Amino acid sequence: NVRGLSDPSKHNEVRHFLSSNSISLVGLLESRVSVHNLDKVVRNISNKWVYTSNRNVSLSGRVVVAWNPSNLNFVPALVTEQAIHGHAILTDSVHIHVSFVYGLCDRAARKSLWSELSHCVDMLCNEPWVVLGDFNVTRFGTEHASSRVVTKAIQDFNKVLLYTWSNRRKGAGVIAKKLDRAMGNWQWFKSLGDAYATSTP
Repeated sequence: NVRGLSDPSKHNEVRHFLSSNSISLVGLLESRVSVHNLDKVVRNISNKWVYTSNRNVSLSGRVVVAWNPSNLNFVPALVTEQAIHGHAILTDSVHIHVSFVYGLCDRAARKSLWSELSHCVDMLCNEPWVVLGDFNVTRFGTEHASSRVVTKAIQDFNKVLLYTWSNRRKGAGVIAKKLDRAMGNWQWFKSLGDAYATSTP
């Protein structure tokens, strides 16, 4: 999540993160960049990168995917309010499928996301596929700092398939949850077993 990406100091932070980690494909979630500023913001981060967003189906523009075309090409296949699903063609002609997710906060609204992911499971069972992002729901009660209850939303998530979200409060009012995660199918791990994911709160 890169909340407040319109702030130029965030541009430097993202630029540094991309260059210091040799990243060629990134999903920026919860950027809160207005549609008329999106091109300028992405160009300021890296003027040679290409991007797509879900602005046409989400007024808040929840997901932006950007990539370095000298290293790979990303082709969006399905763009929805909660995700951008596509495939990346790496320079050595390797094809991988990637879903960048930013789930809605409402349990009922997330059901369409679970349907999308279930559809992808069926379609991509023989292809390397990774799903990453902020699902806005935990998988287990233990992934919530102040509640251990297994909710219906958790049950919904688990049928489809360290804490990374915080309300930034201190003391007794703090809430932290593991909402961000990366998951791959068997073909992903067979082809790209040395891949890893890190989350920074």
